[in-house]
Amino acid sequence: MNPEPAVQTGPTASGGRQAPGERPAPRGRLGRFLAAPALAPIVLVIAALLVGIVHVPQHKTLSPIDEYTYIDYLSKVPTEGYVHRGEQTGSYARTQLGCRGLRLLAPSPDDRCQVSVAADNGRFPFGGRTSADIYSPAYFMVTWTLAQPLTWFGVGLTDAGRAVGALWLAVAAVLLYLSLRRLKVAALPAFGTGLLIIGSLPAYWSNTYISTDATALPAGALMLYLAVRLDLKGKGVVWFALASAFVTLLKVQNLAAVAAAALFLLLRAGIAAYRERPSRWGWIGRGFRDPRALSAIIGVVAGVVAQLLWLGLRTATAVGPSPDMGAVPPLSITQLLSQAGLFLGGASAGVGDTGTVLRAPGLLIQLVTTWLAIAGTIGLLIVSRWGRRRAAIALGVFIAVIVSAPLLTIATYVTLGTYPFPLPSRYGISLLPLTLGCAALLLPRRPVPGALLGAAGVVVFLASMVVPAG
Repeated sequence: MNPEPAVQTGPTASGGRQAPGERPAPRGRLGRFLAAPALAPIVLVIAALLVGIVHVPQHKTLSPIDEYTYIDYLSKVPTEGYVHRGEQTGSYARTQLGCRGLRLLAPSPDDRCQVSVAADNGRFPFGGRTSADIYSPAYFMVTWTLAQPLTWFGVGLTDAGRAVGALWLAVAAVLLYLSLRRLKVAALPAFGTGLLIIGSLPAYWSNTYISTDATALPAGALMLYLAVRLDLKGKGVVWFALASAFVTLLKVQNLAAVAAAALFLLLRAGIAAYRERPSRWGWIGRGFRDPRALSAIIGVVAGVVAQLLWLGLRTATAVGPSPDMGAVPPLSITQLLSQAGLFLGGASAGVGDTGTVLRAPGLLIQLVTTWLAIAGTIGLLIVSRWGRRRAAIALGVFIAVIVSAPLLTIATYVTLGTYPFPLPSRYGISLLPLTLGCAALLLPRRPVPGALLGAAGVVVFLASMVVPAG
């Protein structure tokens, strides 16, 4: 394969011509400063850790996004490994809900803080049964293990598990930065895009509470990184397949990011085969033999198989029926079409009425990240030259954000016999690193647009530091 340079050649800062594939010279003092190989990743890690340090101690209540059942799962890792379908939640999670309250819905502590009262199944959702049994133990095992050092110093398991979310977030920001640098994005806009992820509302709601959604941002960034590496170097099939299976086991909705990365690789393989076609139709077979196409197919299959194996184990070890999630409308074409594109702008939104809950800082964060995600994805698709790497990324991401929501609904209905209604837009969080990455790729190689994206990242991050406590 002959991967072409990701950007057009053009004048460098010194007045010469940039060779194909050469990383663009950083412009300005800040750009040169951030271009130091390890500096920007280190700063991004510090910024992600600050999110946990600032917000976790302020969270007095539980998140309304199922944190109660996630705490129960986390507390059972050392004794059960994973929770079983139909089992009751344990005393630890129940008293946490009673003693802390539930943010937005019932924020005041109540008598369920007492162990004797917490033993009453009727006082808890679904008659006290867990609803987190659909998840494999992958996220909870990793989080429980990383939380242990904090518990040795007296930090409670809930707060220790929440703090681990900052580590998941750091991985996401660093991998996104490294992906963009490989795609020849200058250091400043790549750094700003990493800060956008760290300061985003999904990071606030998912990475400062205990939530399987904490894995979504790193899942999207990881699949982008491996896909770009595979496209540039032509190797890494095994790593792509293993990562696809792993992120899908972390949370099945992360399969959306696997699909976006796979579509990008398929497009790249198809375009390369078409350019070298020996006959009118001979390019199709050549395309499927390309390592990129093989990686895409194997990766998607690996993710689906991993999830099916988990669902099989879940069914075989069930101790009771699943909780009744309530009646949902019949699944129809109209229902599916109404979900198309849900993840394009919705994935960057928060929970509930952002303006009421997080006030002006939350609205600012949502406005900036949502419009950058939309403009980046659609804009890059429009302006990129067909056949170029950036066009393949834009088209792969665009298709994924359009079809992922309906496909996830169908998959959930087939495997569980029901589906979430209405479908939460947070199920598309794994696509946010890719849509914001498109915004970074859209910028012309000039200092002003890059500086603006860097400044947007700083503003979003600072706004995230002052959102109201919960």
